[in-house]
Amino acid sequence: MSISWLLFKKSGRQSIGRLSLTAAAVALGLFVLLALTAGTNGLMGRAQHVDWRFAVFNAKQNNQKPIPGVSPLKASLYMPGNLNKWHDKEFDVMSVYAAGDHALKLPGGIKTPAPGEYYLSEALAKIAKERPEDRIGERYGTKYLGTIPASLESSPDSLSVIRGANADEAAAKDDYGQSMFVDMYKFDTSGMRAGFGAVGLALIAVGGTVLLFPIVMFVAVATQLGSAQREQRYAAIRLIGGTRRQVTKILLFESFIATLAGVVVGSLAYLVTLPLLQQYKFDDMRFMSQDMVVGWGQYALIVGLTLVLSLAANWWGMRHVQTSPLGVARKQKVAKKPRLWRVIPLLAGLGIFVWMTLPEGVKWVKSADDAMMPMLALMGGIVLVMFGLVLAGSWLTYILSRVAARFTARPSTLIAGRRISGQSKQVFRSVSGVVLALFAGSFYLTAVGGVDKLNADAVNDNGYSQLKKDTALVMVEPAGNDLAETLRSQSYVRSVEKVYRKDDNSYIPCQALPVYTRHICPDNKEYAVVNFNEKVVKTVATVDAVDKGATLSTYMVALNSNDNIDALRTLIAENSSQTANRYIISGTYAQQPHISPVVKSFAEMAYTGIGLTMSVAVCSMIVSTIGGLLERRRSLLTLRLGGMTIGQLKQIVMIESLIPLVSVSLVAAGLGVWVSTIFLSSLSNTVKPTLTLTYYCIVGGLLAAAAVGVYLVLPMIKKITSLEENRTE
Repeated sequence: MSISWLLFKKSGRQSIGRLSLTAAAVALGLFVLLALTAGTNGLMGRAQHVDWRFAVFNAKQNNQKPIPGVSPLKASLYMPGNLNKWHDKEFDVMSVYAAGDHALKLPGGIKTPAPGEYYLSEALAKIAKERPEDRIGERYGTKYLGTIPASLESSPDSLSVIRGANADEAAAKDDYGQSMFVDMYKFDTSGMRAGFGAVGLALIAVGGTVLLFPIVMFVAVATQLGSAQREQRYAAIRLIGGTRRQVTKILLFESFIATLAGVVVGSLAYLVTLPLLQQYKFDDMRFMSQDMVVGWGQYALIVGLTLVLSLAANWWGMRHVQTSPLGVARKQKVAKKPRLWRVIPLLAGLGIFVWMTLPEGVKWVKSADDAMMPMLALMGGIVLVMFGLVLAGSWLTYILSRVAARFTARPSTLIAGRRISGQSKQVFRSVSGVVLALFAGSFYLTAVGGVDKLNADAVNDNGYSQLKKDTALVMVEPAGNDLAETLRSQSYVRSVEKVYRKDDNSYIPCQALPVYTRHICPDNKEYAVVNFNEKVVKTVATVDAVDKGATLSTYMVALNSNDNIDALRTLIAENSSQTANRYIISGTYAQQPHISPVVKSFAEMAYTGIGLTMSVAVCSMIVSTIGGLLERRRSLLTLRLGGMTIGQLKQIVMIESLIPLVSVSLVAAGLGVWVSTIFLSSLSNTVKPTLTLTYYCIVGGLLAAAAVGVYLVLPMIKKITSLEENRTE
């Protein structure tokens, strides 16, 4: 160890740049691993906090057996209508009714609320305090018992309610004649995970793999930077009597120091950014700070794997040093020709997606008994294609270089093609990160483009978007007391119009139509007929009279501001039965595109991951190009001494990078689009694959950035081939 440390100190100044780059690559990889692990822990912790709530759903599906000495706690997660909102965010409402003195207790040590009593989550209680005019709590009772313990909530931002129901509610039936409440004798949460299951984990696993692979390649490339100079140094040690074991120790010690520095920097970066990571919102909610952390066991495992993989990458890249002391006069070894078997994993992955397009595959996806099996098959196909591209890339590069060298008359292209065919694995490794980033980017951007298009189409498909801003449609079924005068008496209401309704058709007086909607009657008839449950129409139908059987259960309300929508919700809750179907649709929110926050979060994660992956891939390509130039300085010097100009040498290096970069990248991008198309068509009937302008800009920008990065490295050719730099060779 003393020899290793002595040599490290003596050569540290010359190697500081290479070791710093290695440490930076390791730090980046470790940071991403820690952040992904913390995020996954946060998601799993979020699910565990609300398992007790989903035990009610489980009991609804599988009736619990009575327990002697325990009275049932009647519980329900369902409330008719859509009054359980603040602005456009929904509440999770749990209604409970203790059916006896010995009824099951709620978890968390909280008292079971009696009829008229309620709890609010901390976030909802804060909103109720800041917005007293909305009177949120009065929708659920008259006595506020306090906040729900954080241990029973999925997030600090959870909007949830636990309320006490009365006996009539507990005995009520839904529209299908089913009881809305279930008898609970215990909160059985064994084996349950609410809101985040195997599908989510599979998506994160594939996304994490796609994100980490270019980083792993970056670490491997950085650790092998300057391998030619190190080979000569270590071979010289062999020449003066050093043993293979001593050379191995020196090599591993140097790698260990660089990796350890990367571990320290990556760990510190994780700790510094952890408060920011804990503020990240998934599904529009933050994570509990105690959940979104990395456990000591997980940390030790990640650090151990990082050290082992980094040391293994160094040893693998430098393993030929120990073959002979004559390595001082090392000559670059021509790699073996890549074999056709490298294409097999890629073809296997593509075969899965081809089968998914056939009638038998489509039938299997739609009718599979276990919905997870098609998902796992698709995920397996993606992983096979991803790693298949990496394996097959060197073979494709070899074939294309042979073709280019055979049909060219330019010396630069001929030399570049011959060099690529002789070192196709090494050449492709330098661009493999970009290739994989293009595949992943094409896959995710095609899917996200479909989400964006779905988001844009949501307004046109939502008939309620025909309402004007600051208006609301109020529906109460079955109709009770006439609420028109009650609504008009509110200070925040500008006007009210009674609307007849039959089935899904609303009969709106023509003189009131332009007040509340974006339409006018096209003729002089009395009523406009609008079906808000259908798509937006350009022209409304009109009639002279309302159909028989229509009821006055609907009101159109013009508000002073959409900020009054929650006060209106509370008013309707107070003046109608808890078992009635009560809906309030805001014209302001109806004109805004709505999409699942989970889908939105995955789309945001996809853009972030793609940006990081592509940045790392370009950096990896630049570093690999620098390493390749350093290894080939002798051959480049020979070409320059033979009469080649600096410009011609630059052309050779640029062609060597562009042949695999452009050709294999286009194949990867095309496969990414195709795979995403099949993936979406198999799992979704609404999200359609779409190539947006953003996609072409990102893909084109990545290729351009990679080419520019290589171009900016080319001036070093002049330095490494100068006579002054090589006078000791």
